[in-house]
Amino acid sequence: MRLGQGRARRSAGTQVVVITGSTQGLGFGYAQAFLQRGHHVVISGHTQSTVDDAIDRLEADAVVGAGVAIGQACDVTDPAQVQSLWDFTVRSFGPVGIWLHDADHVGSGAAVASATPAEIERMVQASVDRALDSSKLVVAGLSSQPQGGKLYLTVGSATQVGLKRFADSLIVGRRKAGGSRVLIGTLSAGVSVTEGLLREIRALPPEARGKALRRLGFVGDHVATTTSWIVERILAEDRQGHDIAWLTPARLLRRGLGRLFGEERDLLSRYMLDERGGSS
Repeated sequence: MRLGQGRARRSAGTQVVVITGSTQGLGFGYAQAFLQRGHHVVISGHTQSTVDDAIDRLEADAVVGAGVAIGQACDVTDPAQVQSLWDFTVRSFGPVGIWLHDADHVGSGAAVASATPAEIERMVQASVDRALDSSKLVVAGLSSQPQGGKLYLTVGSATQVGLKRFADSLIVGRRKAGGSRVLIGTLSAGVSVTEGLLREIRALPPEARGKALRRLGFVGDHVATTTSWIVERILAEDRQGHDIAWLTPARLLRRGLGRLFGEERDLLSRYMLDERGGSS
């Protein structure tokens, strides 16, 4: 877990942030962004070894600010483990300020492309069910705190409709309950170049891989780009039901116009890839 006896000291303005599914990819990027801004972060993953490895990588980051990173293994499909993660956080840091639930477990690219409609439906339903069980516990915990807190559900392309409806129902419930101590919103990070996405693309046949990389070169972004922008908005947001979305139609339009006028995006060379499907 990486924490001495007792709670870590919190200066004025320091938030305590819990991020599920944060040992890699977008979740890890969110953890980096919050730490860089001086906030304390609790990460989680399927096993304690992956959590400890992620903490080592966060601590080795030269640009980490005054924030402290700790972590605990948590299977978000198990309400008892979600409650344990909440209790672990409160014991270590005190009241939770922000809980970021990485709810999109469906995948993308080759994983979804090879799934049958029935399999996709089951994956989406499972993701929504996970969000429901976890969110009930988190909302109850945040509501019990005098200062409340924020809950954000991460929605992705495959789970967008189901999770948005679920988030909307939570928001309606909070508005009916009155008050604004517990804020609920959604996050949409667009298409970020994560380790998992790169693995799926590299597993595609050459022709399909080239097509996927060309699309990624247009719509994709580095994890640090999207997570930094999103974290700034999470910290500043004070509206109930706000949807923080990175890849908006306006942003895509600007990219399309830029390409039309000869602007080139160099997204893939960092990963030793080019849009033709091979290594650069």
